[in-house]
Amino acid sequence: MDRRVALALLVAVATILAGCSWIERPEPAGPPPGNTTETGGGPGIPYDRLAAHADALRDRGYELSLDVRIRTPNGSTNETVSVASDPGSERQLIHRRTADSSLDRYVDGAQLFTRFVANGSTTFDTADLGTENVTFTTDGNRGVAFVNTVHGSSLRTRQLRRIYEFGDFEPAGNVTRDGREYAAFDLTSAATGPDATVTLNDSSGRILIASSGVIRRASIDLRGTQRGEPFVYAVDYRVTKVGDVPIQPPEWLDEARASRNTTASGSQTTSASG
Repeated sequence: MDRRVALALLVAVATILAGCSWIERPEPAGPPPGNTTETGGGPGIPYDRLAAHADALRDRGYELSLDVRIRTPNGSTNETVSVASDPGSERQLIHRRTADSSLDRYVDGAQLFTRFVANGSTTFDTADLGTENVTFTTDGNRGVAFVNTVHGSSLRTRQLRRIYEFGDFEPAGNVTRDGREYAAFDLTSAATGPDATVTLNDSSGRILIASSGVIRRASIDLRGTQRGEPFVYAVDYRVTKVGDVPIQPPEWLDEARASRNTTASGSQTTSASG
């Protein structure tokens, strides 16, 4: 990778991760959730569900995975994300992979370490979240909203909103998965936008919610054609663990720390072989 390109990417990554622009904005909360129809389509997004989901994980560790596959005449996106976050140790590890790059982020207290791999090059960056007034968890004395913290923003609730935006979900009783019971909601109708350029041939979706309010799984899979070409919109969101989530430093951490000492900018580009 050209060093100027690498540095530009790292500046963008550091700005997004260390500044307020990387934080998802809070949504208005509604009444406590009930086992009612889950309605999408913009104004019908059940913000109470999303608020309950975030509140249930406010002080608890979690692991989640996100798989996004989108194909339209304008292009395609294939992305996988895994998140492990522990408010007790104030550690978090995120891995994001696309078709041609990967981005790893490790947070230890107020320190942020990033590794970006693309086009055969590996670039490291470090940042101090404290200087950007970003905290790992809520701080009552400073009135920091949960969604504006490292632990809260990484819940990826924006993807949950998008699932609801594309479909209406009706109660489907209770189901048991791995010995636990969840309230199930199945997709009953899907909306692909007011311009009606998409013709759907197949659609499916399901949401599973624990009694604690945690949305353990939310998925939607829409397939058809758009302007005569294949159309796919598939999002699969899973919370795979809640509670004790021990997080070990990644194997690349020493390289990231070394890069801070070897370059004035705090970034370093090497070959993929290291």
